[in-house]
Amino acid sequence: MQPIVGIVGGLGPEGTVHYYRKLTALLAGLPLDLGRPGIVVDHVWIDRFSGLLRAGADPEALELLLGSLRRLERAGATLALFAAVTPHRFLPALRPRSPLPIADLVGATCEDVRAAGHRVVGLVGTRFTVSEPFFRDALEAAGVRVVVPDEAGTDYLDALIFGPLARGEKTPTMKGELAAIVGRMARREPLDALVVACTDLMDLMGTEVPLLDPIDSHLRLALRMLAASGARAQ
Repeated sequence: MQPIVGIVGGLGPEGTVHYYRKLTALLAGLPLDLGRPGIVVDHVWIDRFSGLLRAGADPEALELLLGSLRRLERAGATLALFAAVTPHRFLPALRPRSPLPIADLVGATCEDVRAAGHRVVGLVGTRFTVSEPFFRDALEAAGVRVVVPDEAGTDYLDALIFGPLARGEKTPTMKGELAAIVGRMARREPLDALVVACTDLMDLMGTEVPLLDPIDSHLRLALRMLAASGARAQ
């Protein structure tokens, strides 16, 4: 049976496009005659998801994500990928109820940060990603010190990600603001690398600090999971 990758997309749309391009480029390197995986995408509306997060309605947000996973399973998917970072805060609650195995972006990123020998990294993303423990604690458990934006930077990033970027709007001013935020982080503590934990931000990052895109870590893990499932099926 051909493996099929199921993407929970739309959170936000620009980030999903960035994710989809990287995934298809990676899968295109696999021979067609050896069962190159197919891809299906389910769209979750970002304003619905962000509204639930802001209201503290975690049970409803969890059900929203589970609904997407179930639709992917009905469409034939054999592995699920969230094309956004923030939904991974629900991973512990999702896994026991998901009809599909889910690749863990956070765990994969932490493994790559540790393997690269980074001791201090910056972390940028939504307010939920930089202020809640699901990403920071995982990095710190790997022996990595984490530097996050100041309060003004966190406010700007959260409004940017759930506002203009969710609508597909990008301007040179945004790039300058992001560089200033990262600059303030680096002045507080020199950074070995910057973990860009939001797929919508990568195209706007222009900084001298080396960038780590968690998508790359996520997709490498997905390939390993696909290979393992294929080996078990033989």
